[in-house]
Amino acid sequence: MPLTNYHRFFVQGLVAQCEHGLPIPPESLQEVAVVSHVFADDSDPNVSTWAVFGVLADKSVDNLADCPTRAIAQAIADSLSATHSKAAA
Repeated sequence: MPLTNYHRFFVQGLVAQCEHGLPIPPESLQEVAVVSHVFADDSDPNVSTWAVFGVLADKSVDNLADCPTRAIAQAIADSLSATHSKAAA
């Protein structure tokens, strides 16, 4: 999908969960199978990735990138907002 279809971009931390729905600490990601990811707030110690999301006109969201740090994800979101967001036009 063209990036110009997105109205805005945002960054959100994600926590990996195991099959029992428990969070997987980042240092254990190599040892435990990830079944799903859930949104987390910035202070959650179990954030395993920082995701860049794009928001469409119908308010649905697409995960566009997963980043190892919030700073990298925010830099990508800011760049996308400046160049592709309909809100920036």
